[in-house]
Amino acid sequence: MTTSPYIQRRTTRFDPTINWRDVYAERLATPEMAAALFNSGDHLWIPPGHASLPILQALVARSDELEGVEVRGIVVPDAGWFTEEMMGAFKVAPQFGTLFDRDAVNAGIADYHPYWLVGIHKAWDAGREDEAWPIDVLQIRCTPPNDAGFVSLGSSVWDGVTSAKRAKTVIAEVNDNVVETFGDSWLHVSEIDCFVPADTPVMVNLEFPEPNQVDLGLTHYVSQLVQDGDTIQVGVGSHSGALARLGAFDERENLSYFAELTTEGLVPLVERGIITGKYSKTHPDKFVATVIGNTPDEIATVHRNPAFETYSIEYLLDPRQIARNENIVAINGALTADLSGQLGVHTIGPRVYAGVGGHLAFALGAYLAPKGRSVTVLPSTSRDGTISTIMAQFDPGQIVTVPRDIADTVVTEYGIARLLGKTVRARAEELIAVAHPDFRSELRKAAQKLFYP
Repeated sequence: MTTSPYIQRRTTRFDPTINWRDVYAERLATPEMAAALFNSGDHLWIPPGHASLPILQALVARSDELEGVEVRGIVVPDAGWFTEEMMGAFKVAPQFGTLFDRDAVNAGIADYHPYWLVGIHKAWDAGREDEAWPIDVLQIRCTPPNDAGFVSLGSSVWDGVTSAKRAKTVIAEVNDNVVETFGDSWLHVSEIDCFVPADTPVMVNLEFPEPNQVDLGLTHYVSQLVQDGDTIQVGVGSHSGALARLGAFDERENLSYFAELTTEGLVPLVERGIITGKYSKTHPDKFVATVIGNTPDEIATVHRNPAFETYSIEYLLDPRQIARNENIVAINGALTADLSGQLGVHTIGPRVYAGVGGHLAFALGAYLAPKGRSVTVLPSTSRDGTISTIMAQFDPGQIVTVPRDIADTVVTEYGIARLLGKTVRARAEELIAVAHPDFRSELRKAAQKLFYP
C-alpha cells in the first residue's frame, strides 16, 4: 500500500487510449497562457520543489484582473506577491516558515497554515465540503514524457501525484533538468491540462552552515543510538543536516532509510554499502523518501536508479506506516525543550521560524514501533551561547510541537537525555545533565520549585 487511507475521493483522468503525443502537443503553452487559466477566488496548491517562477510571475502580472486567489504550499517563493499592494489579489499562506516566506508571515503580509503533513487535504478527502480547501489549480514540475506518455515528478514527489487526482486543473512545468525516479512518481499526459516548457534549475535543498564543534558533539552521541540493521529517518535542519556529513552512520551496516526528506551525505551511504535496506520490513533493498538528494551529484545518482524510490508524503508520514519499521530511529531537530519533555520545533514564542515538518509524525511512528526511538538533536544554547535552549518552562505563547506524553530521547553536545518512561522529576534531571554548564544551576533551582514541595 503506497497511498494513505485518508484519500477517499480519488478520481482519475488517466486515459491510455489517447494519442498522447498529439495531446501533449496541443497542451503545450507559454507561462502567460498557463496564468490565463486562473480565475478570481481560485485555490492554488504548490508542492515543495515544484514552484515554477515563470508561471507564478505571469500569474502575478495579472494581479489587476484577479481577486482573492488563495496560494498555499509548504514553501512558497516570492513571485512578487509579498507586498501589501498584492494582498487583495493573492492570499498567500505558507505551511512552513523558510527564508523565502518567513518575514512575510511574521509581518502579516502572508497568513500561516498550521498543518500535519499526512492530513494536508483531509477535509476535502473526507467530503467535509464546508471545511475543505479544494485544489482548483495544482502547479507541478515534471520531466518530458517518456515513450509511453508518462512524466516523472523527479526527486521531489511530495503530494504531486495524489493531488493531481484531486485538482480541477493541473499545470506542469516541463523541465529537462528533472530526473526520473522509481516508486509512485509518475503521471500520464492525459492527467495534466497544460505543459509549460522551461529550463530552470531543479530544487536543491537549502544549504546549511558548515558543521561546528557543537555538531561534532551531537554526531558523537547520535552515533551511539543507531545500531546495525536499524531503519533511520533524518530531518532537515542546521544540526540534523550535519550528521551524515560528519559520519554519524559510517560505522554501521545494513541500515534502511524511510523518511520524508534527505540531508546531504545520506545518498552516498547507499553507494558505500552502509544503507542497503537489507532488513527493511516495508521496502526491502530500497532507499525510500518523498524528496531525495541535496546536491546536483546526489540528484544525478537518483536518476533512473532503482535503489531509490519516491512516494507520497501522505504515505511516508503516516505514523501507522512509519511504525511498520519495527526498529526505526527517527532523528529530528528542535529549537527548544522544557524540563517536562515538551518540544518546540517550529516557532520562537508565537513567531513562526520553521515548520513542523515530519517531526511529530515520526515521533509518533517511532513511539508506536515495537523497537522504535525518537531522537531530538538540540544544541544546548542559542544566540551565541547567551540563551539556554533547555528551559524550565516555556514562555507564554510558545507553540508546543511534540507533547511531553511521547517524550523520548534528547541529545545535546553534552550527552543523551533519556526521557521515555520517566517522571517529570527524573526527566528534569536528565535534561539538566545535558544542558550547557552555565545554565545548570539555574535550571536545578527552577526544577526544585516546579516539581518539589
